[in-house]
Amino acid sequence: KQSLTDKTLHDLLSGSHPLAKKYAGKQVFVIDSEIVPLGRSKKSLTDFKKLKTKYGKPPILIFVPQPGASYI
Repeated sequence: KQSLTDKTLHDLLSGSHPLAKKYAGKQVFVIDSEIVPLGRSKKSLTDFKKLKTKYGKPPILIFVPQPGASYI
């Protein structure tokens, strides 16, 4: 069975998530169904620590691709 984090990651990377367009071209933390955009230096570290404490595991950092862009 696919975890909630895996489903959210898949939907963001495929562009089918409702927030995919909003975060296109940006880096975000993903954990379960929560998506948090990467902030500036210390804010990013604070966000990471808050998510890790809240969920008991570290979030995944991903780059959300622009729709139709080739990154090869």
